[in-house]
Amino acid sequence: MQTWWLTVLGLAAGLCTSLSFVPQVLKAWREGDTEAISKRMYVASLIAYGLWIIHGLMIASTPVILFNAVNVVFAGIILALKLRSSRSAEAR
Repeated sequence: MQTWWLTVLGLAAGLCTSLSFVPQVLKAWREGDTEAISKRMYVASLIAYGLWIIHGLMIASTPVILFNAVNVVFAGIILALKLRSSRSAEAR
């Protein structure tokens, strides 16, 4: 298989993965509803995405680096909204 096809495949897979976060980010942002979101899951996800970025750097894979960086941003936003919501609930 030619190398450019592998890159295209990686870009398509990464795009699908990253776009899967968009509905969750929008719901948490608009509605502030983070009750069902697991803090532990998003912390674990952030660690995993960080490790994938390191792996991507080691193998020089643009799709791996790019989309895991995007996933760090999305997962970070969701986790921040969850933490903010948790603090607000504790203050009440």
